[in-house]
Amino acid sequence: MKWHLSFKIQRPGLDRRMDESIAGAWEFMQAIKPYDPTFHRWRETARTKAQAEANPNIETLDQLRQAVYASADPELPGVIRSFFSGDIGTGGSNLYIQLGMVYTDTHSIRLETGPALGARIDTDEDFADWLIYTGARIINPTIGALTREDYKPRNINIEGPTPYNYGQGWKMFFHRDSPHWAQAHALASKAMPVAEGAILTYGTPDTYTQTLNQWPRPQNPQEGQPS
Repeated sequence: MKWHLSFKIQRPGLDRRMDESIAGAWEFMQAIKPYDPTFHRWRETARTKAQAEANPNIETLDQLRQAVYASADPELPGVIRSFFSGDIGTGGSNLYIQLGMVYTDTHSIRLETGPALGARIDTDEDFADWLIYTGARIINPTIGALTREDYKPRNINIEGPTPYNYGQGWKMFFHRDSPHWAQAHALASKAMPVAEGAILTYGTPDTYTQTLNQWPRPQNPQEGQPS
């Protein structure tokens, strides 16, 4: 099964420090490199397979930074770039870096696993803990989630949106300053401190959505704003 490991960083002045988020993404890429052979080769995605195959390998932080900024549109407030690991057609992973687009001073880094890495998460909870722990330690996000591709979110027409305005995850990171800190812990089956917050586990990969659907419905729209 594929998994998505997502981190959102939301801090004043972050858009003036985009290199900081790129460096965090690069450090995370290096930390997970030993755990999947495809991680030894990263390239930027492209519109066609031929173009993607022609893209150079990204082997240094400077090359990653240049790839992120290379085609940035000066008319837009930020940048979105995607990268793939391994060779085309070999079942690698994808990495997405979104800096300052949509929301001011909000950056996100997301890893979409290939089948080999996804299968390991399926069968090894210690590895799943290590993966989100490592990402949270390096990136120090505002909120994060390890989410299975086939997850079913709560029905927003019936139960209302998740109060933290983020994808539900089997394992989630909440910053200690989050207004949802207490509620997040109340529903968790396991807690592990890391960086400036904690990683919280919600049941199992098959039950976590039911657990998180117990989150109280917001009393007013403002309670559903980003944490």
